[in-house]
Amino acid sequence: MKTVTMFVWNNFMNDARVLREAKTLVDNGYRVVIIAKRDMNEKHLKKVERLMPGLTVLRPLRRAAKKPTNNSIIDKHLVNAWLMLRMIFIGRTSGASIYHAHDLNTLIQGVMSAKLRMKKRKLIYDSHEVQTSRTHYNTKLVRRIEGFLLKFVDHVIVENDTRADYHAELYGERPTPVHNYSELYNIETVEPVDLRGMFNIDEDKVLVLYQGGIQEGRGLPALIEAFAEIDDAVLIMIGDGKERDNIVNLRNELGLGNRVFFIDRVPYEDLRRYTKSADIGIQFLENTNFNHYSASSNKLFEYMMAGVPVIASDLPEMARVVKGEKIGLIVEPGSKESLIEALRTLITDDDLRKQFKENMSQAKLKYNWDVEQDQLLNVYASLSVEVDE
Repeated sequence: MKTVTMFVWNNFMNDARVLREAKTLVDNGYRVVIIAKRDMNEKHLKKVERLMPGLTVLRPLRRAAKKPTNNSIIDKHLVNAWLMLRMIFIGRTSGASIYHAHDLNTLIQGVMSAKLRMKKRKLIYDSHEVQTSRTHYNTKLVRRIEGFLLKFVDHVIVENDTRADYHAELYGERPTPVHNYSELYNIETVEPVDLRGMFNIDEDKVLVLYQGGIQEGRGLPALIEAFAEIDDAVLIMIGDGKERDNIVNLRNELGLGNRVFFIDRVPYEDLRRYTKSADIGIQFLENTNFNHYSASSNKLFEYMMAGVPVIASDLPEMARVVKGEKIGLIVEPGSKESLIEALRTLITDDDLRKQFKENMSQAKLKYNWDVEQDQLLNVYASLSVEVDE
């Protein structure tokens, strides 16, 4: 049985994409070790966790500096460097024949584990984001780092075709798109969470849902402001993020306490119970960088799988699905007026929502992980042949 060691730069408590990939590999005869991390305020998380036979998560602790300097930036980099070294040590001794680095912040760990040894191992770079075009990132520096490390990589995976084309233009070689689709399941078997009862929402109100990170560039201020002009619906936002306090404050400033409600992030395996209760799902990404412009949005497919009609930004990957499958409405990214118009249309047109919902029952048979996982397995099959040889 071949061992695959994956690296992630998170605590691996809610990483649906990586868990999906790992389970697929285990189901197809691989043993998978995921090296994640714990921060000092996460000591309650298990250092070693066996999620299922053949799938183990290791979480080394990111310790605070014992003798901090007077420079917080230096301290942060020192702490991160020490954690990276620990991850590399664990990775090198994990017995893996294939290493799988998720995103650029673990690619160094992958290179050091797979390539800086007498008998080199295979290395996959799985880029969930467009690292060279993200908010607050130094584009030139990131491109130099990524371009250098790619020399050691055997295969690159990205989220969709738009990003694969961009990567090919940047680095001269086209990676394999592996879309972040949800697992195929029957929503009728899911017991919904009673969101109306939770917040005392009247039955005649349409329930609009946003689920995902509460961060910059998601169009959330405009979404909140839109509900100052929407009377016959309520908005529920599920998730956490750096902008949550600001968004809550905006809700309060606009006096929308009885129209906009918040729920903390819920475990991925429970999320569909909340999604099922919604009438409309929102994915209102702004076109602030190429990372957003090219996003497929896993939330779009979560709404699809739960049969919740969507309002999504007119960005190429999302628009292709929403328009092509006729499962919702497309709006101009960042435009509050466009969003309000779409909301009013879907809120008042029960028949249109019903039609979109029916279309989703067919669309989800195409856009699901049960189909898409073959792309991942093909990548591993090609590398496994090389390993055997």
